[in-house]
Amino acid sequence: MKCYSPNLELKYGCCNVAWFVFLVLLCVASCGGDSQSSPPTVSEQEQLSRSYSITLPQEIVSDDTIILTVNASNNSNPQKVTVESWSTSLEASLNIVNTSEGKFSLIAPQVRKRTSFSITANLVNEAGTKFNVSAQSLILPSKPNLIVIFTDDQGYADIGAHNIVNDINTPNIDKLAANGVLFSNGYITAPQCTPSRAGMVTGVYQQRFGVDDNRYTPIPENVVTMGDRYSDLGYTTGMVGKWHLEIDQNSKPWFKENFPDTPISEFNPGRLPSSLKERYYPSSKGYKYNYFGYANRYWANYDLKGNQTQLGWISNSDYRLDVVSDAATQFIDINHDEPFYLHVAHYAPHVPLEATEDYLSLFPEQSSNRRRYALAMMYAVDAGVGSIVSKLEEYGILENTIIAFISDNGAPIGLDFTDAPITEKEAWNGSLNAPLLGEKGMLTDGGIKVPFIVHWPEKLQSNTVIDEPVISLDVLYSAIKRAGASETVLSELDGVDIFPTQGFDKSALMNRPLFWRFWNQSAVRLGNYKYLKMGAEHEFLFDMASDEAVSSNLISDMPDKAEELKSLYEAWNVEMYRQPQQNALNSQEREWLSFYLTP
Repeated sequence: MKCYSPNLELKYGCCNVAWFVFLVLLCVASCGGDSQSSPPTVSEQEQLSRSYSITLPQEIVSDDTIILTVNASNNSNPQKVTVESWSTSLEASLNIVNTSEGKFSLIAPQVRKRTSFSITANLVNEAGTKFNVSAQSLILPSKPNLIVIFTDDQGYADIGAHNIVNDINTPNIDKLAANGVLFSNGYITAPQCTPSRAGMVTGVYQQRFGVDDNRYTPIPENVVTMGDRYSDLGYTTGMVGKWHLEIDQNSKPWFKENFPDTPISEFNPGRLPSSLKERYYPSSKGYKYNYFGYANRYWANYDLKGNQTQLGWISNSDYRLDVVSDAATQFIDINHDEPFYLHVAHYAPHVPLEATEDYLSLFPEQSSNRRRYALAMMYAVDAGVGSIVSKLEEYGILENTIIAFISDNGAPIGLDFTDAPITEKEAWNGSLNAPLLGEKGMLTDGGIKVPFIVHWPEKLQSNTVIDEPVISLDVLYSAIKRAGASETVLSELDGVDIFPTQGFDKSALMNRPLFWRFWNQSAVRLGNYKYLKMGAEHEFLFDMASDEAVSSNLISDMPDKAEELKSLYEAWNVEMYRQPQQNALNSQEREWLSFYLTP
């Protein structure tokens, strides 16, 4: 029947349309009903991108030369393609060189922490079709930061990690040891502030340039410091806290040499021209960022809000230990995007003993008031260590930072731990050297064996204890070696590599002698044996591995071993700047000899 009636058209619509829809539905049903639509057409650019790839190492190290390869995945019919340009996820521009057909090289960009890295080759084929191929990798930093935290007169007993005393509270320092390396026989180069600091900022025995003891300030102008060496490697350098290598009241020998026509009675550092004194400040010795000082007054070129300022003296009456910690964290704030070396020297627990009520309140019950103040001061230093670590974590650079924690010498005991009021001049600073014999100023272990920790996450195995003897100079050698120092530079240093990384043989440390010379004392340690001489007559040989190490003098039982060590010392000594007689002990040394070493 035909649809001629207008009424029928209104009722049913167009019959032809209805019939067409019916046929379409019937066709769908006959094909299964659920068939998917055809896949979209792949563009020529996408097809080409899938046909090529970039070979890139999964991990690359900053500053290394990296080889890239552009490969044709479909080797049966590869097309000739040309790299028009490269792009990367990093802000740094890359200098990529075409070395051969399909092969390219680049110097991996410098990063400060583990960083994801993608690189894209923008290609064009012979037909002029443009497409791109990408690859991803991970860049690891090649230049580790170094932070040296150098305390003042902190005895061997006074870190919790040594588990010697139960009143010390140093959780952040102990965490460095738990997550790093504790050197149980770690030594400093002298039993006194100035000489040990001279060694710690140069990497060589301070006797080589004449800073034998506190009398020989300032540090000579021609001495190359670690600040100089790290600056040469492209590092940013900083020094905060105690320097003790400038012209001071002890500098009479220097004054006699430089002002021979002026009576020594007229020597007064305060009257010397500022331009002369500044030549011996850390700012003139390779340290770019400075917050150097002891208390209330600091030589600085930035403030504790992170603003760079004109170099000069500023006043800051805040608690001296908090000031140094804050200066250290501000340095990191300013320089976290660059490789850096930072020397942090807390003036503690050296006298004068000072602590805020917040710190003192943590140690309410102590039989000794000096001990209480020392504990509070060491806790303040520990809090500073915690703030430094937190700041490194904030910027994601803790894993790329070597932290060394060392004291500059043992604690002064004054023989009998006299608990005088803190306002009085008394030798004991409240710190302890137990179980070691002697104190600051002596070449027995109580004067030179100190807390000694190195922390470098993922590079140094955590919770490692090394019992072999090491010295502060070794940390500087090991760290600057990782920073890329040349063999020439390393040969000028007196340390050896002590970082227990792959291939490290700690047994070699037993065959390396360590040397000391101070006042009228001299000493050398080789392996487990230590030879000590005081004046011209008093000689000792100790087996440091024995439980009776310092109570049993083996000089008569092992004369050959004593002579071997003595010969090593004499060969070392002849290389030093000065050749003191060392025949007669001074009054302090005679007192120590009688109290500690003479039966």
